[in-house]
Amino acid sequence: MNKIFKNFVFLLLSMMCCSMGNAKVVLSIDNCPTFCDSAACSLLVSVPQQWFGATVTAIVAGNEGCQVLMIDDVPLADDGSWVFNDISGEKSWKITCSDAQGCQKDYSLQFTFLPIVALEGDFGYDYTGGTVVIAEPGRQASELMTARVKWRGNTTNTPEKHKRNYSIQFVYPNGEKQNRKILGMRRDNHWILDAGQADMARIRNRVATELWIDMARPPHYIDQNPDALTGVRGEMVELFLGDEYRGIYALTEAMDRKQLQLVKHDTINNVFHGGLWKTNEFNGVAGFRWAEEYNDSLPMYCGFETKYPDPDEVMPTSYKVLYDAINAMGMSGTIYYYNYHANKYFDMPPVIDYTIFYLTLNANDNSARNIYWFCHDRAVDPRLSLAVWDLDASVGQSWSPADWRPPLTAYDFFKLPYNWLFKMMFHNRSRYRQEFLDRYDELRATWLSEESLVGRYSDAIDKLIECGAAAREEQRWNGDSDLYGHPLNFVEEKQYITEWLTKRLPLLDTWIHHHICDVNNDGVVTAADITRIYDVLLFGVEPQYNEFLDPNFDGNISAADITSIYDALLNP
Repeated sequence: MNKIFKNFVFLLLSMMCCSMGNAKVVLSIDNCPTFCDSAACSLLVSVPQQWFGATVTAIVAGNEGCQVLMIDDVPLADDGSWVFNDISGEKSWKITCSDAQGCQKDYSLQFTFLPIVALEGDFGYDYTGGTVVIAEPGRQASELMTARVKWRGNTTNTPEKHKRNYSIQFVYPNGEKQNRKILGMRRDNHWILDAGQADMARIRNRVATELWIDMARPPHYIDQNPDALTGVRGEMVELFLGDEYRGIYALTEAMDRKQLQLVKHDTINNVFHGGLWKTNEFNGVAGFRWAEEYNDSLPMYCGFETKYPDPDEVMPTSYKVLYDAINAMGMSGTIYYYNYHANKYFDMPPVIDYTIFYLTLNANDNSARNIYWFCHDRAVDPRLSLAVWDLDASVGQSWSPADWRPPLTAYDFFKLPYNWLFKMMFHNRSRYRQEFLDRYDELRATWLSEESLVGRYSDAIDKLIECGAAAREEQRWNGDSDLYGHPLNFVEEKQYITEWLTKRLPLLDTWIHHHICDVNNDGVVTAADITRIYDVLLFGVEPQYNEFLDPNFDGNISAADITSIYDALLNP
């Protein structure tokens, strides 16, 4: 790594400038542009990860209006070379510059190995014109890309929020959409910047999504469309908005028809093929507990937002295939009806995997809300499958300011899924029960092992700490109201996640294999379980409804539950 790069091409982009009087400071380190936070007088440059821990000789250059005079109070060599000793995320270098008028100003230079994204524009709830620059580690920045940008999210997009999520649509100067390939991901015009706004580790959504992509079985049509993905790829980046550092973000693909490889709508004959809906509400319809009548003239159906076909382009839309699936689950008053209908309306292998996935991560905000339901081609196969989204509130993290770290002993730590499709897998007579248990054990030995999960989350946090992004994030957002005033501490958060997984997984193993008729939780189904139900019915020993005393899943504790236990005893 001890070599001087002779060839220098420096970049003049106002996006990467700091004001110094009426001049602009543009610095590059071996052709890698620096990005500036004017208020903090700090510079950040993205370099190869191999530079960290090494001593690197690099060319430091400015433009005609900015001359680099000294680094750490030592004059810069005539050829611009400088030896950066033992680069790390904890270190910074003092850069003394002089503008065209001879005015001097000091900046603090830091290194990162995350990509840097710079947005320029005045953004809000509606799409507004702006520009985007992306600097990959050790490379010149991308061209200045024109885009339309807006804030995005639901609860994360209320007026008092500060660390905004962004939706980016790349366009040509004439306003037509422009597809771009970014950071090795797909070529598209629509991209997401996820702030991890309430996540004390900032990586939960990204890590969980990557876990899902690795572990989940693909949708049933994968042989026809091998590029289909039920999760979005992404990269952790550091963001600048104008001349302000905004912290750690995940730059990700969008979840859409293209990601899922759904069959396109026949616009000529107005024939519906692929369909995509996102659940934005927590209600009985989104939980597949009952169905409501639908109106194809509306872009929403009881919390399901139509994503494809776009209701702005195809209206009226069609909810029939979605309604039929929800109605089938809502009518599943008995396990026998569920067993007969589930695989007619749903792609069950991914559904089983998702049930295991969200229970393992305790993603309670993702049992009804924050799921993409889709149909590949309703004209050929009406089955619905699902894709993951917005998993910040997982692995011991809540979205609620009153309960931001639910304790392991909380009532909802182990509870049956709200969604009826997921919940019925726990019924001892479910045709999917054994497949669910076998798949759980298979995943716990591989992708969901304690070693694998702890390593995955720890590595993601360690990366932020090593490159210095964690310290910059703590300095920028510590105690902000988006975090409910809680302090950011990535080292402590890594320890917390490790402890949470270590404690949860053994308990989860026992609970997953728990027989639903073992209402007294002694490990076996016996007459004592019947006695437990009698005690509740006759003596009211547990006046509040407890779903573990409801083995027939009808929402009531009654004699029918005793019948379920008898059935389990007589027909094991």
